Amino acid sequence: MASCAEVTGQGRVEVQGQAGAKVERIADAAALGADKLPYTKARLILAGTEVPVEVQEVRSGESFVLRLVSHGEILEEERYESGPGGFRFLGGSGETFDPPIPLVRLPMTVGESWDWTGVAALGPTEKRATAKVTSGRERLNLASGVHDAIKVAVSLSVETSPQQTAKRELTFWIEPNRGVVRREFGAGSTREPRPRDSGDR
Repeated sequence: MASCAEVTGQGRVEVQGQAGAKVERIADAAALGADKLPYTKARLILAGTEVPVEVQEVRSGESFVLRLVSHGEILEEERYESGPGGFRFLGGSGETFDPPIPLVRLPMTVGESWDWTGVAALGPTEKRATAKVTSGRERLNLASGVHDAIKVAVSLSVETSPQQTAKRELTFWIEPNRGVVRREFGAGSTREPRPRDSGDR
């Protein structure tokens, strides 16, 4: 039986799934638009303390870095890579994942999940790591307004010894054609937009 499809944006299509539920499919990187600079003014929440920061973007080929800067000092960095195969997280300040963790695999049906296996390097120290990546839709109500985003949760396990692992949660909210509008690195670091009346773009 043919499915009913509705175009919701360039390269994004909703189709009727089981029990009549709508399923969103993202065809390509242009439809996702995750590699955008979402805004230039943000608030960085570090262990409950809010710090106003400027968001600066540095690009090199398919990869780009978002630098969170306060009074000329880089407080944190986020490194991403976007290409035909998807949108990937390379790491944060002082940390690198090899291979990069896929946040979106293209083409993708929102709601899919997948596993990642690789190495987490903190400076010169490398540890084996695994992750479970899950995706879904979530509407964010932030001080800057409402954002209809794809929520990607990364449940990361890093081997600290042959018998022990350290667990961390990394969460990203990607608004199509606006970029990563919010992210959380565990309970210790959150980046989100400032309220609109603070001069955000």
